[in-house]
Amino acid sequence: MANGNLELVAQRANVSIAQAQLGIAKIFPDPVITGGLFQYDVTQKGNPTATVVQLGVPVQLGGKRGARVAVAESGISVAEADLDDFLRLLRSSAAHAYIDSLRARLVVERKRRTLASLESLVAVNVQRLKAGDIGEVLLVQSRVEAAQFRAQVVSADGEVRAADLALLQQMGAAATAHMRRAVELGGDLRTVADRKFQAETLVAFALGHRPDLRSAKKRVALAHTVVDLARANRVIDVTLGATWQHNFPVSGATQMPASDFLGGTLSVPLPFSRIYRGDLDAAHTSEAQSETLARAAEIHVEVEVRQALARYEAASARVKLYTQDVLSDADKVLEKTLYNYQRGGATLVEVLVAQRTVDDVYLSYYDALADSAHTLVGLQQAAAYWDLEL
Repeated sequence: MANGNLELVAQRANVSIAQAQLGIAKIFPDPVITGGLFQYDVTQKGNPTATVVQLGVPVQLGGKRGARVAVAESGISVAEADLDDFLRLLRSSAAHAYIDSLRARLVVERKRRTLASLESLVAVNVQRLKAGDIGEVLLVQSRVEAAQFRAQVVSADGEVRAADLALLQQMGAAATAHMRRAVELGGDLRTVADRKFQAETLVAFALGHRPDLRSAKKRVALAHTVVDLARANRVIDVTLGATWQHNFPVSGATQMPASDFLGGTLSVPLPFSRIYRGDLDAAHTSEAQSETLARAAEIHVEVEVRQALARYEAASARVKLYTQDVLSDADKVLEKTLYNYQRGGATLVEVLVAQRTVDDVYLSYYDALADSAHTLVGLQQAAAYWDLEL
């Protein structure tokens, strides 16, 4: 899935962009070569014509190049941490889609069983009508109930397909090849409600492994390097120059032979612009901001883990309420009501009420299972602890 997800491919490009910035940071200033006619005597009074070639080499002082490289390297670290966090969220999204597909399958399976039960009831009513135990109205009513539930089965089948397509979407470009055929899934939501976790252990693990928290700390390091670069940029640079001048020979009254001259220059700018400290002040402010955000991220991570654990424990307790008595009691009520109905001891309305109760109980149970699985994934995402299999 990860290799085909287009959003992940785009996120990985940020790392490549950051790595390219490192190559840019390592570049030295280009030297400048200047050539041309240095002088020409337009008065024609015997002064020599001269050409000149000058090479100017900028010299960066104050460790600017090293500071730029440090900023670029910190940028790579931030991009890599952001990619890890994107993978964390992507994995969580895929897990949620997987849970929805499993729940949709449980729902359609339950509705098919209910439909089979209603169709069996219709068959019983056909026999009872022939035997004269019931009137035709009860048979027709049971047929209507079965037909209505058949429509629910069709709708549930559509929900399975929709959930599968949402799951396939996580595959990105590879999803097209799977969209025209049924998706086969393994897994059981009934295995996720009995996990035990220690809050302090999860919090400690999250503080050491959450990639978004690591990214926040990397941004603090990046802000430090930006401050260093701002300081380095306030150091003035100089330019070293070397010149070669060639004078052509002069004939006539003032004869002069050809000659060559070498010279050197040192250019130093007047740093009036350094009066203003806006770039350095902005860098210091960003540094303080990143440190504040990193501290806030630590608090956020701990709160998120504890909230996720509380939700999971509540969802697990809800599942256990169904598995202890509710499901078995609902099945017993339906079974005994059908038994009594076949012997004339119960009405059709009582049978239909018992059937609907069983159906509602199981659907609520499946909702509780899915909620438990979703909260488990939320706990995994919050703690960045992926050793918990569904």
